[in-house]
Amino acid sequence: MDLFSLDSETAKNIGLGTLAGSIIGLLLVLKFVKSLVSKLLLLVIFGAITYLSFTQRDALSVCLAKFEAASTNNIVETSCSFFGQDISLKGLSE
Repeated sequence: MDLFSLDSETAKNIGLGTLAGSIIGLLLVLKFVKSLVSKLLLLVIFGAITYLSFTQRDALSVCLAKFEAASTNNIVETSCSFFGQDISLKGLSE
């Protein structure tokens, strides 16, 4: 068993959790950090995490939609990438 195997739903949930966590982190930085330089640096870091999480989750959704559309043409296996981790998708051929 692969320790780091992901299915599509787990990957989408991880992306959503990362997105929500980075937004909460942004709000905490704005509330509690006093130094302007530290605040700007942390805002950039959390903003980058938010952007990457959103784009990776969006790319995964597009890949899943393409897989669902292609599965009607008897394509039974493909893979998508999520933060560098390959997610294998398997469909049943009819």
